[in-house]
Amino acid sequence: MSFMYPRTIAVTRPTGQTGVGNVGYSGVLKSTETPVVSGIPANIQAKTTMARTYAGSLPAAPPGPIVWRVFIPLRAVANGVILDRDIITDDLGERYQVEAAYWNSMGWNIACIRLEAR
Repeated sequence: MSFMYPRTIAVTRPTGQTGVGNVGYSGVLKSTETPVVSGIPANIQAKTTMARTYAGSLPAAPPGPIVWRVFIPLRAVANGVILDRDIITDDLGERYQVEAAYWNSMGWNIACIRLEAR
């Protein structure tokens, strides 16, 4: 933990659903996630709302869910380890689904949507 990266996160990967037809609940379950990395320093920031609007929404309704940005330092996690649709869990127990994982010379810049169901 540091001034720039004051949070700690873990990344898990949902297991793919197999089968066809009536296979039961196919949503994300903590019990079916595979650990990818843990104990990673991070900085989590609420950045903006998504530009898309939902069909049938009222004119005064907000444009969409908040996009959360998770920043991870360069040497903490190698390029290619975190994938879209992975789940990030922070040190406060909040869970985020990765929408776009981007790696550059400064480290990871990950756009996420917070998972509200608890």
